[in-house]
Amino acid sequence: MFATQALHQLRRYSTQLPRDPHYRLKAVLMTGYLVSAFTLPFVPPLLETRRTRADGSYLTRENVHCSSQYLGCAH
Repeated sequence: MFATQALHQLRRYSTQLPRDPHYRLKAVLMTGYLVSAFTLPFVPPLLETRRTRADGSYLTRENVHCSSQYLGCAH
């Protein structure tokens, strides 16, 4: 009973037009916000990697997971 009622409500919701006149604008803004929230944290590391590869220091830098403060690290 509950499943059929929920399915009916879902079908009705997905076929009826939104009543908010600014629905499309809000949807675009929310999509832009979510895309930027999930992509912006990766931009600075990407730029840093590109810069170090361009100047040649990428191959000579010390590994973050294997620094000299830990014993047993091969250099």
